[in-house]
Amino acid sequence: MKLTPALAALVLAAAPAAFGQASAKGSDSPDVQTITQIENDWGTALLKADVAAEDRIAAPEWMFSDSEGTLGTRTQADSELGSGLYKVVSFKIDDLKVRVYGDTAIAFGIETETSSYRGADSSGQYRYTDVYVKRDGTWVAVATHASKVKL
Repeated sequence: MKLTPALAALVLAAAPAAFGQASAKGSDSPDVQTITQIENDWGTALLKADVAAEDRIAAPEWMFSDSEGTLGTRTQADSELGSGLYKVVSFKIDDLKVRVYGDTAIAFGIETETSSYRGADSSGQYRYTDVYVKRDGTWVAVATHASKVKL
């Protein structure tokens, strides 16, 4: 069968739906704006050691991984933030890019922090990825990966 230009365009337009893929929403979409605000609110929660705010952002099953292969849970993060084992003095997000695919969103960014972890300086720049899902109309983080940027 010979594909006419119109039929070829129709096939290409239908391909993402056929394979269960969705296009990313534009940067001005309400969902992108919401995730951007959540990312900034998360930084504020870390600065204030506000565990309750962090728990509104991260789902109970949220997991964190780092460049050393360490996995952490929300319970561990809450404990470390609440007890002062992880202390953030300054926090800034740069180069934030948010992609939304239906009820899933991915945020990529660089965060620069002045911090300490278990008494040792953990300050620096980190490239991170946060994964969100929309549940009952609310975005919650389900996974984070961060790697320290080597300067």
